[in-house]
Amino acid sequence: MRWTATRPRGVLAGLALTAAMAAMAHAAAACAPSASLTAIADVQGSGPRSPLVGRRVSVQGVVTATFSGPDALGGFFLQDPLGDGDPATSDAVFIEERPGLAPPRPGDVLRVVGRVGEARDITRIVAAGPPARCGTAPLPAARPLQLPLPPVPGWEALEGMLVRVPEPLTITGVADLGRYGELTLARGRLFAPTQGVPDSGPATLGRIVLDDGSWLPDPRPPPYRLPDGRPPRVGDVVGGLLAVVVQYAPGAYALEPVGRPRPHIANPRPGTPPAVGGAIRVASFNVHNFFVTLHGRGARTRSEYLQQRDKLVAAIIGLDADAVLLQEVEADGMTADDALVSAVNARLGGPVYAAVPDPAGGVGGDLIKQAILYRSATLRLISSASDPAPVFERAPVAATFRLPQGGVLSVVNVHLKAKSGCPAAGDVDRGYGCWNLRRSAQAQAALAFAAALARRSGSPDVLVAGDFNSYAAEPPVALFRRDGYLDAAAGLPPAARYSYVYAGASGTLDYAFLSPSLAGRLTGAGYWHIDADESSLLAAGGGLAPAGANVAATPFRASDHDPLLLGLDTTAGGR
Repeated sequence: MRWTATRPRGVLAGLALTAAMAAMAHAAAACAPSASLTAIADVQGSGPRSPLVGRRVSVQGVVTATFSGPDALGGFFLQDPLGDGDPATSDAVFIEERPGLAPPRPGDVLRVVGRVGEARDITRIVAAGPPARCGTAPLPAARPLQLPLPPVPGWEALEGMLVRVPEPLTITGVADLGRYGELTLARGRLFAPTQGVPDSGPATLGRIVLDDGSWLPDPRPPPYRLPDGRPPRVGDVVGGLLAVVVQYAPGAYALEPVGRPRPHIANPRPGTPPAVGGAIRVASFNVHNFFVTLHGRGARTRSEYLQQRDKLVAAIIGLDADAVLLQEVEADGMTADDALVSAVNARLGGPVYAAVPDPAGGVGGDLIKQAILYRSATLRLISSASDPAPVFERAPVAATFRLPQGGVLSVVNVHLKAKSGCPAAGDVDRGYGCWNLRRSAQAQAALAFAAALARRSGSPDVLVAGDFNSYAAEPPVALFRRDGYLDAAAGLPPAARYSYVYAGASGTLDYAFLSPSLAGRLTGAGYWHIDADESSLLAAGGGLAPAGANVAATPFRASDHDPLLLGLDTTAGGR
């Protein structure tokens, strides 16, 4: 390298020149070839932890990316542009910056002396003093990164390395965008392994997290916004990524971006629900803890409650269904049901909807229940019932209606046990999540309840719908198919057949099953993807809800489940 300077004038300039020359001489001496240098690859080693932890080392390389400041990663990445040629070792390392020093720039060649450590699952060197600047150099060629990569140590060999992603990646998870500034990316939408989607899923496609270059939780404003300012949806894409790879948890890796990648819309918001036809329409919708009572489950404040209510009202009105089967409504008599019906009717300008009263058999002992709203001008309520059998936490709630053409239809609203809260023994996860045996027993009991309703009403037409907490290839769902019931959404393309996104994987938890006598009158079905793909930042209390008309009082992220809508022909039916 060469050093050039313009000759200054005067005493002060002479002093400045003397200081500059001394600094240059120090840098030249510090950057001279030295046998004491440790290769960065030796610092990283070929395992998950550095073999030199606690050792003082001297390393040299090119700065590839800086993340300075207490709210960022607090340092920069240094990479050996030549490397050691061993694909099992990384040629880059994180340098923890010293407070008060100006951060280096990408392209700076630095020599750093410091102690090797491991923190936040990243191998790092804590600098003992200011790095010596040895000049500048082009950035090392970014290694092309293609998913899937092999598991550890395949990822570990890239820790700290500059990589580029030659293809656009699909956003497959947004759950941590508001909490940690992270997006989950893959080569396409990932589905739960037991969803039954061929050639898809975390094991076959692989995934990686795109972080925001910061340790700061709850970033506001959140990163990675779309051109209109809102957070991206699952299904949108990020392209042109240049980043460094870091390990952020054992066996889990993230990209820390160089520059500001921007997501692009590839999964547009559906402004209206799918067209399903039919003389009547039925919807099933998990409303994610709609509570009128505050400070428990559901809304925490009056403002948050109003946001949640107004978003649910927008969704229910948008569905335009004659019967709406709701799950996760507060089980406090009819208080929550009536509040929601009143708000819907107020928006519609009259008493359009009514709520089915809680059946005499009760709704179970849980804090939440199932509720049924219906359009009173279309459906005439004949009776309501429930199954308080002890196998259920939340009793299935049913209503029998007289249809406009005179037929009789019974609807059963179910909410099977969730996969969470695993027991220490017994009904543990054996591939379907915890409590699969209990959900299967509940599904069998729901089938028996539906059969009893058909006998009682004199009509074989029964629709069983709700949140089954089971993906499409799991036993509770298979029981209904085996009993001759038609899965209303079975004809949808696999890419559209989901109602929930968990841990970056999509799947179906919400179903509508039609009895054999009713199956032939299905005119259409579809999920209205207004919730599962959206960031929780847009939910009531999610941090962006007061941002204006783009968020508040719209159906988007009214819940965490997508509603299911179906149409039925009523020209035939039971008496």
